[in-house]
Amino acid sequence: MFAFIQQYRPKLIIFLCLISFLGGCNASTSDHLKNYEVKKLILPSGKSIKVYLAQTVEQQRLGLSGIKPEDFGKNEAMLFPWHEMKMRQFWMPNTFFDLDIIFMNGENYIIDIHRGLKHYKGQGTRAQVPLSKEVYSQNILEVRADSPISKELKPGMILHFY
Repeated sequence: MFAFIQQYRPKLIIFLCLISFLGGCNASTSDHLKNYEVKKLILPSGKSIKVYLAQTVEQQRLGLSGIKPEDFGKNEAMLFPWHEMKMRQFWMPNTFFDLDIIFMNGENYIIDIHRGLKHYKGQGTRAQVPLSKEVYSQNILEVRADSPISKELKPGMILHFY
């Protein structure tokens, strides 16, 4: 048996590597979102959007980085909740689609919106990567810029998550 394994070991290693690679090809770029708590946002129009809560430091650091458009629908968003109001600014390294950044207070009252923040498909420096405007806020919602639901969001609205 040992001689058999020794004789075919290089082929076995190549085969296992190939299987591992091919199995990885089917993996979604949004796999890390499976660990996020999910809420639903219902707009006054009755339309709803699935919202991933980025609650941990690691989830907030990752945000939507690395997620391809085909793995994050126009009816999905990510919420970054914090405990206090302060100046906040977002940047978009390793992103694959433009975003609308919705700045809110602690009651999810929309203070301001940065529409169409450009994506950046790499890990550039802060000077290279697009930055949102800086807004005194508490909670931030990221929505695909091409989402029709995002177009309904306006400053002055209060959002409710269920």
